[in-house]
Amino acid sequence: MKHIAVVIPDFPIPSETFVVTEIKALVKMGHKVTVFCFNRELHWIDLPNRVAVIELNSHVLHEVSRLFRFNPVNLIKSFVCAYKLQDISTKSLLFYGMKLAVLAKKHGCEHFHCHFLHSAMAYALVAAKLANVTVSGVGHGHDVDVNSQDLKYKLQMCSFSIAVCQDMNNTFKLLGAKHHYLLHSGVDISHFSLNGPPEHNNEKNKRLRLLFVGRLVAKKGVKYALEALAKIDAVHRPYLDIVGKGPEYSKISEQIKQLNLEESVCLLGHHTPNWIAQAAGQYDAFIAPLYTPDNGESNNGHLALKEAMAMGLPVITCETSGSKEVVSYDVGFIVKPKDTNELKEAIESLYYLKPSIRDKMGLLARKRVEKMFDSITQTKKLSNLIEQIHS
Repeated sequence: MKHIAVVIPDFPIPSETFVVTEIKALVKMGHKVTVFCFNRELHWIDLPNRVAVIELNSHVLHEVSRLFRFNPVNLIKSFVCAYKLQDISTKSLLFYGMKLAVLAKKHGCEHFHCHFLHSAMAYALVAAKLANVTVSGVGHGHDVDVNSQDLKYKLQMCSFSIAVCQDMNNTFKLLGAKHHYLLHSGVDISHFSLNGPPEHNNEKNKRLRLLFVGRLVAKKGVKYALEALAKIDAVHRPYLDIVGKGPEYSKISEQIKQLNLEESVCLLGHHTPNWIAQAAGQYDAFIAPLYTPDNGESNNGHLALKEAMAMGLPVITCETSGSKEVVSYDVGFIVKPKDTNELKEAIESLYYLKPSIRDKMGLLARKRVEKMFDSITQTKKLSNLIEQIHS
Protein backbone atom coordinates (compact mmCIF):
# COMPACT_ATOMS: atom_id res chain seq x y z
CA MET A 1 0.00 0.00 0.00
CA LYS A 2 1.36 3.41 -0.93
CA HIS A 3 2.64 5.87 1.65
CA ILE A 4 0.30 8.86 1.23
CA ALA A 5 1.27 12.45 1.96
CA VAL A 6 -1.87 14.40 2.86
CA VAL A 7 -1.24 18.06 2.00
CA ILE A 8 -3.47 20.70 3.58
CA PRO A 9 -3.10 24.45 4.31
CA ASP A 10 -3.91 24.37 8.05
CA PHE A 11 -4.20 21.37 10.36
CA PRO A 12 -6.13 20.48 12.39
CA ILE A 13 -9.24 22.63 11.87
CA PRO A 14 -12.24 21.66 14.07
CA SER A 15 -14.75 22.21 11.26
CA GLU A 16 -12.77 20.01 8.84
CA THR A 17 -13.37 16.67 10.51
CA PHE A 18 -13.59 15.02 7.08
CA VAL A 19 -9.79 15.19 6.79
CA VAL A 20 -9.16 13.30 10.04
CA THR A 21 -11.93 10.80 9.26
CA GLU A 22 -10.32 10.04 5.90
CA ILE A 23 -6.83 9.72 7.41
CA LYS A 24 -8.05 7.22 10.00
CA ALA A 25 -9.78 5.17 7.30
CA LEU A 26 -6.65 5.16 5.09
CA VAL A 27 -4.59 3.90 8.03
CA LYS A 28 -7.12 1.14 8.71
CA MET A 29 -6.69 -0.01 5.13
CA GLY A 30 -2.95 -0.36 5.56
CA HIS A 31 -1.66 2.92 4.15
CA LYS A 32 1.06 4.84 5.93
CA VAL A 33 0.00 8.49 6.12
CA THR A 34 2.06 11.62 6.74
CA VAL A 35 0.34 15.00 7.00
CA PHE A 36 2.07 18.08 5.57
CA CYS A 37 0.58 21.43 6.49
CA PHE A 38 1.73 25.03 6.24
CA ASN A 39 0.32 26.04 9.62
CA ARG A 40 -0.13 23.63 12.50
CA GLU A 41 -3.00 24.70 14.72
CA LEU A 42 -3.10 24.14 18.48
CA HIS A 43 -6.36 22.16 18.56
CA TRP A 44 -6.28 18.73 20.16
CA ILE A 45 -6.86 15.91 17.73
CA ASP A 46 -7.09 12.14 17.97
CA LEU A 47 -4.84 10.69 15.26
CA PRO A 48 -3.43 7.16 14.89
CA ASN A 49 0.04 6.91 16.46
CA ARG A 50 1.71 6.15 13.13
CA VAL A 51 0.55 9.40 11.51
CA ALA A 52 3.21 12.14 11.57
CA VAL A 53 2.24 15.80 11.16
CA ILE A 54 4.93 17.99 9.60
CA GLU A 55 4.62 21.77 9.45
CA LEU A 56 6.42 23.05 6.36
CA ASN A 57 6.97 26.50 7.86
CA SER A 58 8.95 24.99 10.74
CA HIS A 59 11.67 23.52 8.50
CA VAL A 60 14.61 25.73 7.74
CA LEU A 61 16.21 26.45 4.40
CA HIS A 62 19.11 23.99 4.65
CA GLU A 63 16.67 21.13 3.87
CA VAL A 64 16.30 22.56 0.37
CA SER A 65 20.02 22.21 -0.25
CA ARG A 66 19.24 18.55 -0.91
CA LEU A 67 17.16 19.63 -3.92
CA PHE A 68 19.97 19.17 -6.41
CA ARG A 69 20.06 15.43 -5.79
CA PHE A 70 16.85 15.24 -7.85
CA ASN A 71 16.73 14.27 -11.53
CA PRO A 72 17.49 17.32 -13.76
CA VAL A 73 14.49 16.50 -15.98
CA ASN A 74 12.21 16.62 -12.94
CA LEU A 75 13.77 19.94 -11.96
CA ILE A 76 12.81 21.40 -15.31
CA LYS A 77 9.26 20.02 -15.05
CA SER A 78 8.81 21.59 -11.62
CA PHE A 79 10.09 24.97 -12.87
CA VAL A 80 7.68 24.87 -15.85
CA CYS A 81 4.77 23.96 -13.57
CA ALA A 82 5.59 26.80 -11.14
CA TYR A 83 5.85 29.26 -14.02
CA LYS A 84 2.41 28.32 -15.41
CA LEU A 85 0.65 28.69 -12.06
CA GLN A 86 -0.30 32.37 -11.81
CA ASP A 87 -2.07 32.76 -8.47
CA ILE A 88 1.08 32.34 -6.35
CA SER A 89 4.50 33.77 -7.10
CA THR A 90 6.91 31.46 -8.89
CA LYS A 91 9.48 32.08 -6.14
CA SER A 92 7.09 30.91 -3.41
CA LEU A 93 5.95 27.90 -5.43
CA LEU A 94 9.52 26.77 -6.02
CA PHE A 95 10.60 27.38 -2.42
CA TYR A 96 7.76 25.49 -0.73
CA GLY A 97 7.37 22.99 -3.57
CA MET A 98 11.02 22.04 -3.25
CA LYS A 99 10.75 21.84 0.53
CA LEU A 100 7.69 19.60 0.27
CA ALA A 101 9.40 17.36 -2.28
CA VAL A 102 12.54 17.02 -0.14
CA LEU A 103 10.59 16.17 3.00
CA ALA A 104 8.26 13.77 1.17
CA LYS A 105 11.25 11.89 -0.26
CA LYS A 106 12.91 11.89 3.15
CA HIS A 107 9.84 10.24 4.71
CA GLY A 108 9.26 7.84 1.81
CA CYS A 109 5.96 9.28 0.55
CA GLU A 110 4.69 7.92 -2.77
CA HIS A 111 1.57 10.02 -3.43
CA PHE A 112 0.40 13.56 -2.64
CA HIS A 113 -3.27 13.87 -1.71
CA CYS A 114 -4.47 17.47 -1.34
CA HIS A 115 -7.58 18.70 0.41
CA PHE A 116 -8.65 21.97 -1.23
CA LEU A 117 -7.52 22.95 -4.71
CA HIS A 118 -6.03 26.38 -4.08
CA SER A 119 -2.59 26.97 -2.48
CA ALA A 120 -1.91 23.46 -1.15
CA MET A 121 -2.65 21.96 -4.55
CA ALA A 122 -0.33 24.40 -6.32
CA TYR A 123 2.61 23.58 -4.05
CA ALA A 124 1.89 19.85 -4.26
CA LEU A 125 1.89 19.93 -8.08
CA VAL A 126 5.33 21.53 -8.14
CA ALA A 127 6.57 19.05 -5.53
CA ALA A 128 5.08 16.10 -7.39
CA LYS A 129 6.90 17.04 -10.60
CA LEU A 130 10.14 17.29 -8.69
CA ALA A 131 9.73 14.08 -6.70
CA ASN A 132 8.16 12.22 -9.65
CA VAL A 133 5.16 11.01 -7.66
CA THR A 134 1.44 11.05 -8.35
CA VAL A 135 -0.90 13.69 -6.95
CA SER A 136 -4.64 13.97 -6.37
CA GLY A 137 -6.84 16.80 -5.15
CA VAL A 138 -10.23 17.16 -3.47
CA GLY A 139 -12.46 20.17 -4.13
CA HIS A 140 -14.63 21.40 -1.29
CA GLY A 141 -16.26 24.76 -2.08
CA HIS A 142 -14.42 28.06 -1.78
CA ASP A 143 -11.47 26.57 -3.68
CA VAL A 144 -13.74 25.81 -6.66
CA ASP A 145 -16.38 28.54 -6.54
CA VAL A 146 -14.41 31.59 -5.38
CA ASN A 147 -10.65 31.15 -5.23
CA SER A 148 -10.55 29.34 -8.57
CA GLN A 149 -7.62 30.93 -10.42
CA ASP A 150 -5.43 28.27 -12.06
CA LEU A 151 -8.15 25.67 -11.37
CA LYS A 152 -8.32 24.49 -14.97
CA TYR A 153 -4.55 23.98 -15.14
CA LYS A 154 -4.48 22.19 -11.77
CA LEU A 155 -7.26 19.80 -12.80
CA GLN A 156 -5.44 18.99 -16.01
CA MET A 157 -2.08 18.48 -14.32
CA CYS A 158 -3.00 16.34 -11.31
CA SER A 159 -3.24 12.56 -11.65
CA PHE A 160 -6.91 12.67 -10.67
CA SER A 161 -9.34 14.98 -8.91
CA ILE A 162 -12.20 14.29 -6.51
CA ALA A 163 -15.51 16.18 -6.50
CA VAL A 164 -17.69 15.91 -3.38
CA CYS A 165 -20.97 16.45 -5.24
CA GLN A 166 -22.29 15.99 -8.78
CA ASP A 167 -22.46 19.71 -9.56
CA MET A 168 -18.76 20.02 -8.78
CA ASN A 169 -18.00 16.93 -10.84
CA ASN A 170 -19.79 18.53 -13.79
CA THR A 171 -17.66 21.67 -13.34
CA PHE A 172 -14.50 19.56 -13.38
CA LYS A 173 -15.59 17.95 -16.63
CA LEU A 174 -16.25 21.33 -18.25
CA LEU A 175 -12.80 22.51 -17.19
CA GLY A 176 -11.17 19.52 -18.87
CA ALA A 177 -10.04 17.63 -15.78
CA LYS A 178 -7.62 14.85 -16.68
CA HIS A 179 -9.38 12.26 -14.52
CA HIS A 180 -12.20 13.23 -12.20
CA TYR A 181 -14.45 11.23 -9.91
CA LEU A 182 -17.47 11.85 -7.68
CA LEU A 183 -16.71 10.74 -4.14
CA HIS A 184 -18.85 12.00 -1.28
CA SER A 185 -17.15 12.91 1.99
CA GLY A 186 -17.56 9.99 4.35
CA VAL A 187 -18.76 9.74 7.95
CA ASP A 188 -17.24 7.48 10.59
CA ILE A 189 -20.37 5.48 11.39
CA SER A 190 -18.77 3.92 14.48
CA HIS A 191 -18.48 7.38 16.07
CA PHE A 192 -22.23 8.01 15.98
CA SER A 193 -24.84 5.87 17.69
CA LEU A 194 -28.45 5.81 16.62
CA ASN A 195 -30.15 7.98 19.21
CA GLY A 196 -33.70 7.36 20.31
CA PRO A 197 -36.25 10.18 20.44
CA PRO A 198 -35.95 12.70 23.29
CA GLU A 199 -38.41 12.37 26.14
CA HIS A 200 -41.10 15.05 26.46
CA ASN A 201 -42.22 14.57 30.02
CA ASN A 202 -43.86 17.92 30.68
CA GLU A 203 -45.72 20.63 28.84
CA LYS A 204 -42.60 22.71 28.24
CA ASN A 205 -40.74 19.85 26.62
CA LYS A 206 -43.52 19.17 24.12
CA ARG A 207 -41.94 21.86 21.99
CA LEU A 208 -39.49 20.47 19.44
CA ARG A 209 -35.79 20.77 20.06
CA LEU A 210 -33.75 21.61 16.96
CA LEU A 211 -29.98 21.46 16.58
CA PHE A 212 -27.64 23.39 14.29
CA VAL A 213 -23.93 22.52 14.09
CA GLY A 214 -21.46 24.35 11.89
CA ARG A 215 -19.09 27.22 11.44
CA LEU A 216 -21.00 30.48 11.76
CA VAL A 217 -20.48 31.93 8.31
CA ALA A 218 -23.03 33.50 5.97
CA LYS A 219 -23.55 30.48 3.71
CA LYS A 220 -24.81 28.37 6.64
CA GLY A 221 -27.97 30.52 6.67
CA VAL A 222 -28.56 30.66 10.43
CA LYS A 223 -30.15 34.12 10.06
CA TYR A 224 -32.95 32.57 8.00
CA ALA A 225 -33.58 29.88 10.61
CA LEU A 226 -34.00 32.64 13.19
CA GLU A 227 -36.38 34.59 10.97
CA ALA A 228 -38.44 31.44 10.39
CA LEU A 229 -38.62 30.71 14.13
CA ALA A 230 -39.76 34.26 14.83
CA LYS A 231 -42.78 33.67 12.56
CA ILE A 232 -43.95 30.73 14.68
CA ASP A 233 -46.14 31.56 17.67
CA ALA A 234 -44.28 31.34 20.98
CA VAL A 235 -46.43 28.47 22.31
CA HIS A 236 -45.36 26.12 19.50
CA ARG A 237 -41.97 27.64 18.65
CA PRO A 238 -39.21 25.01 18.84
CA TYR A 239 -36.08 25.42 20.90
CA LEU A 240 -32.93 25.82 18.80
CA ASP A 241 -29.41 25.18 20.04
CA ILE A 242 -26.65 26.60 17.81
CA VAL A 243 -23.29 24.84 18.14
CA GLY A 244 -20.32 26.55 16.52
CA LYS A 245 -18.30 29.72 16.25
CA GLY A 246 -17.27 31.97 13.41
CA PRO A 247 -17.34 35.49 12.00
CA GLU A 248 -21.17 35.67 12.10
CA TYR A 249 -21.37 34.92 15.85
CA SER A 250 -21.95 38.54 16.95
CA LYS A 251 -24.51 39.20 14.22
CA ILE A 252 -26.45 36.09 15.15
CA SER A 253 -26.37 36.99 18.84
CA GLU A 254 -27.73 40.45 18.07
CA GLN A 255 -30.40 39.04 15.75
CA ILE A 256 -31.63 36.71 18.52
CA LYS A 257 -32.18 39.76 20.74
CA GLN A 258 -33.83 41.81 18.00
CA LEU A 259 -36.30 39.01 17.25
CA ASN A 260 -36.99 38.37 20.95
CA LEU A 261 -35.87 34.77 20.67
CA GLU A 262 -33.76 34.63 23.84
CA GLU A 263 -36.10 32.09 25.47
CA SER A 264 -36.04 29.78 22.44
CA VAL A 265 -32.55 30.05 20.95
CA CYS A 266 -29.25 29.33 22.67
CA LEU A 267 -25.75 29.96 21.31
CA LEU A 268 -23.64 27.14 22.73
CA GLY A 269 -20.31 28.01 21.07
CA HIS A 270 -17.85 25.35 19.97
CA HIS A 271 -18.19 21.77 21.16
CA THR A 272 -16.22 18.65 20.29
CA PRO A 273 -17.59 15.97 17.95
CA ASN A 274 -17.78 13.63 20.96
CA TRP A 275 -20.00 16.08 22.84
CA ILE A 276 -22.26 16.50 19.81
CA ALA A 277 -22.56 12.74 19.32
CA GLN A 278 -23.55 12.26 22.96
CA ALA A 279 -25.95 15.22 23.04
CA ALA A 280 -27.83 14.34 19.87
CA GLY A 281 -30.38 12.29 21.77
CA GLN A 282 -31.74 15.51 23.30
CA TYR A 283 -32.99 16.76 19.91
CA ASP A 284 -35.86 16.00 17.57
CA ALA A 285 -34.26 17.21 14.33
CA PHE A 286 -31.32 18.96 12.73
CA ILE A 287 -31.63 22.21 10.78
CA ALA A 288 -29.21 23.48 8.12
CA PRO A 289 -30.76 26.40 6.18
CA LEU A 290 -27.91 26.62 3.66
CA TYR A 291 -27.68 29.05 0.76
CA THR A 292 -25.17 30.37 -1.74
CA PRO A 293 -24.10 33.97 -0.95
CA ASP A 294 -23.25 36.61 -3.55
CA ASN A 295 -19.58 35.59 -3.67
CA GLY A 296 -20.67 32.26 -5.17
CA GLU A 297 -19.29 30.05 -2.40
CA SER A 298 -21.55 27.02 -2.20
CA ASN A 299 -22.04 24.30 0.38
CA ASN A 300 -20.92 21.03 -1.19
CA GLY A 301 -19.82 18.28 1.19
CA HIS A 302 -22.75 18.61 3.64
CA LEU A 303 -20.82 16.77 6.34
CA ALA A 304 -22.91 18.17 9.20
CA LEU A 305 -26.08 16.88 7.54
CA LYS A 306 -24.57 13.42 7.13
CA GLU A 307 -23.41 13.33 10.74
CA ALA A 308 -26.84 14.40 11.97
CA MET A 309 -28.45 11.67 9.89
CA ALA A 310 -25.94 9.16 11.28
CA MET A 311 -27.21 10.11 14.75
CA GLY A 312 -30.77 9.32 13.70
CA LEU A 313 -32.02 12.90 13.35
CA PRO A 314 -34.50 13.98 10.67
CA VAL A 315 -33.15 17.03 8.85
CA ILE A 316 -34.41 20.33 7.46
CA THR A 317 -32.22 21.94 4.81
CA CYS A 318 -32.31 23.94 1.57
CA GLU A 319 -31.76 23.28 -2.12
CA THR A 320 -28.06 23.92 -2.63
CA SER A 321 -25.33 22.16 -4.55
CA GLY A 322 -25.34 18.50 -3.58
CA SER A 323 -28.07 18.69 -0.94
CA LYS A 324 -30.48 16.39 -2.80
CA GLU A 325 -27.69 13.82 -3.11
CA VAL A 326 -27.52 13.68 0.68
CA VAL A 327 -31.11 14.26 1.85
CA SER A 328 -34.02 12.30 0.41
CA TYR A 329 -37.62 13.24 1.13
CA ASP A 330 -38.14 10.28 3.46
CA VAL A 331 -35.51 11.55 5.91
CA GLY A 332 -36.27 15.27 6.02
CA PHE A 333 -37.41 18.45 4.30
CA ILE A 334 -35.69 20.40 1.53
CA VAL A 335 -36.91 23.96 0.92
CA LYS A 336 -35.89 26.93 -1.20
CA PRO A 337 -32.82 28.83 0.08
CA LYS A 338 -33.57 32.03 2.04
CA ASP A 339 -37.31 31.33 1.92
CA THR A 340 -38.29 31.82 5.57
CA ASN A 341 -41.95 31.00 4.88
CA GLU A 342 -41.06 27.58 3.45
CA LEU A 343 -38.61 27.05 6.29
CA LYS A 344 -41.33 27.89 8.82
CA GLU A 345 -43.73 25.48 7.12
CA ALA A 346 -41.12 22.69 7.20
CA ILE A 347 -40.54 23.22 10.93
CA GLU A 348 -44.27 23.23 11.61
CA SER A 349 -44.77 20.12 9.46
CA LEU A 350 -42.16 18.33 11.52
CA TYR A 351 -43.93 19.45 14.70
CA TYR A 352 -47.30 18.06 13.60
CA LEU A 353 -45.91 14.69 12.54
CA LYS A 354 -46.57 11.80 14.90
CA PRO A 355 -43.49 11.02 17.01
CA SER A 356 -43.43 7.53 15.47
CA ILE A 357 -43.11 9.07 11.99
CA ARG A 358 -40.23 11.31 13.12
CA ASP A 359 -38.59 8.26 14.64
CA LYS A 360 -38.92 6.39 11.35
CA MET A 361 -37.41 9.33 9.46
CA GLY A 362 -34.43 9.27 11.81
CA LEU A 363 -33.97 5.52 11.34
CA LEU A 364 -34.10 5.87 7.55
CA ALA A 365 -31.60 8.74 7.77
CA ARG A 366 -29.16 6.51 9.63
CA LYS A 367 -29.60 3.71 7.10
CA ARG A 368 -29.02 6.14 4.22
CA VAL A 369 -25.69 7.22 5.70
CA GLU A 370 -24.67 3.61 6.33
CA LYS A 371 -25.45 2.74 2.72
CA MET A 372 -24.10 5.78 0.88
CA PHE A 373 -21.70 7.79 3.06
CA ASP A 374 -19.77 5.38 5.28
CA SER A 375 -16.17 6.60 5.52
CA ILE A 376 -14.65 3.14 5.12
CA THR A 377 -16.56 2.49 1.89
CA GLN A 378 -15.79 5.94 0.49
CA THR A 379 -12.11 5.83 1.47
CA LYS A 380 -11.71 2.36 -0.02
CA LYS A 381 -12.69 3.87 -3.37
CA LEU A 382 -10.07 6.59 -2.89
CA SER A 383 -7.45 4.01 -1.90
CA ASN A 384 -8.15 2.02 -5.06
CA LEU A 385 -7.72 5.13 -7.22
CA ILE A 386 -4.40 5.95 -5.54
CA GLU A 387 -3.11 2.38 -5.88
CA GLN A 388 -4.03 2.17 -9.56
CA ILE A 389 -2.55 5.47 -10.71
CA HIS A 390 1.01 5.59 -12.02
CA SER A 391 3.41 8.51 -12.31
